[in-house]
Amino acid sequence: MQQQTSWTLLDHKKSITIQAQKLTLFQQCKIIEAADSQDQRYLLFFYKDHFITVQPAVDFTRASFLGQVKSKGFDIYAPNPLFSKLLPSLSTVKKTPIPQLLHQIKQKYSVSETALISSYFDSYIAADQLETLLKDFYFTYRRDGKLLTAYHLAKILLSRGYQQEWLLSSVNHPDYTNAAKRYQPPFAELLTTNPIYVEQHYFLNIDSTYELLLTLYKQQDRTIDLVILETAKWLKHPSARTYPTFINKLSAHLNEEDIFLFLYSLLPVVSPTSSLHKDVYGRLMEKQEHETAIHLLLSYSIPLSNDEMKHLPAFLERSANFRSIHSLPTISSHVFPLFTKQPQQLEEILQLKLPQLLQHHRLLELHSWLQKNALTMKLPIAKKLSEMVNLINDPDRQLELGYHYYDLLQYEQAIECFQWESELHPRKLEPVQQLMKTYKKLGRQEEVKMYQHLLKQIQREQAQGFSSSSSPSDLNIC
Repeated sequence: MQQQTSWTLLDHKKSITIQAQKLTLFQQCKIIEAADSQDQRYLLFFYKDHFITVQPAVDFTRASFLGQVKSKGFDIYAPNPLFSKLLPSLSTVKKTPIPQLLHQIKQKYSVSETALISSYFDSYIAADQLETLLKDFYFTYRRDGKLLTAYHLAKILLSRGYQQEWLLSSVNHPDYTNAAKRYQPPFAELLTTNPIYVEQHYFLNIDSTYELLLTLYKQQDRTIDLVILETAKWLKHPSARTYPTFINKLSAHLNEEDIFLFLYSLLPVVSPTSSLHKDVYGRLMEKQEHETAIHLLLSYSIPLSNDEMKHLPAFLERSANFRSIHSLPTISSHVFPLFTKQPQQLEEILQLKLPQLLQHHRLLELHSWLQKNALTMKLPIAKKLSEMVNLINDPDRQLELGYHYYDLLQYEQAIECFQWESELHPRKLEPVQQLMKTYKKLGRQEEVKMYQHLLKQIQREQAQGFSSSSSPSDLNIC
């Protein structure tokens, strides 16, 4: 599967590898949370799709910009192809001191954007320092007689969540009576005069303005924001009915490989009933990534088609993931539900799995487990275990029990049964033949030769009319 996206951080001439953890969209800002090998957290700030800076993660209040992002933003978790689309993997980013950063922002952006972006760092700048900076922008407009522009800036800061008393009282000034009338929906004129505010309004009222915000993102060619927004909408009520529409929307922005990687990243956050897991399973099988597909199947309850079920036993037989599962509750909850209507395939699966399970569980435990489940209690393999349980304490039927153990690849237990039978009936060829066969399976050639010698001795003595009264000690197996 896809690798985690990572970048190189330059901090005081020191290079640090940081790895993406989470991407959050809030209004015009995107923030990537990343971590280094010591779990030191960093935040990468973006204005729209433009990288602004990286700063160490800090504590923040609920009213701060980071608090707004946390409570009102839309999250995407790594690994996900959107991270490298926003900032290519292995890129180098530099931590810039805040004073220098504010100067760079002022040089690059308009006054309104500079004020907005600067306010993103209210958890890094002293409150009085930030207030002085923003007041300077705002009151410069007022002193220059640009009342409407000043009001636009105030509305932008308030909508981003900067709710300071000086700003709240300023926008209620009688001078802004006419300007305030412009801020009534629909915002056709404001889209031209204050598009930043309109986007903020759409974002904060997403339930009623979703399509309007999508249109705005499309006009600005903000593909990443489009994908995050459409994903957030589907994740709010994920269902099989709406899944095809969701896929169609992703297809408009991502190629097939990115769609697959994107969907794979969503597996832990939605229910398998949404159709997403089944779709990812099908895509994995098409890519012939069978081991990953089986891992997915065993991790979630995914409904499969009859054709998929037909081929499943063969895939499970070759799967290291399936072989590694020894927990009976896990098999009951993740494997059995797949075969609710396919008892024949379930029988095949259990025939494959029981030899492995017998290495970790007692026969009586496995017998009880199969008998308690309505799906398995009537299967031939369950009846086989029932018969074995009945034979355990019957000294006259250990040969039969040995055959059962042999069928289940439990060769050591089979040997014990065949040896018992051979000692009980020393003239009998069958247990000796089975001992030879079983030791051969184990690759123990010395024992095979020993029982070959014994077999020939019994056959020779039988041919010579060996007396039935001879004692077992007359047979030499050394």
